[in-house]
Amino acid sequence: MQSEIIEFANSIGASEPDQNDDVYRLYRSLFRERNYFRHASGLLVVKISRSKKPFWGLTEGIIDLLNKHFSYNLILLTSVTQGWVFSKAETMRYIDRREWKLDAEGLEYKIHPPLPNANMFFGPKGCLKKLDVKGAPNNA
Repeated sequence: MQSEIIEFANSIGASEPDQNDDVYRLYRSLFRERNYFRHASGLLVVKISRSKKPFWGLTEGIIDLLNKHFSYNLILLTSVTQGWVFSKAETMRYIDRREWKLDAEGLEYKIHPPLPNANMFFGPKGCLKKLDVKGAPNNA
């Protein structure tokens, strides 16, 4: 699944910090998984679910860290070409309204469909449009 996330990230022009950069060491100390990418729209958190009944998990501690220090978008994928995009504000609204609840241990927010059609995208161009990146076609 990790290769699918990287393939998706590459398709929308997202990247990890350069491994020779000091920022990379800090980045790796904060984010051990390769789900976090730099992008023209800001930091991207990319998760994928390959289950028949898709679901995603977001660690509470990571969300707290992101909210304190970063502007970000959350991307939930069901394939390399399809998913949903949520801004930081939308993500926090779902958490605050308890639509995305913590698991029994209180460590991870669990996200299950249905998710709003307004946030759904198909293909890299559709994702870029949702991210409101300049140069993305209007009818992707």
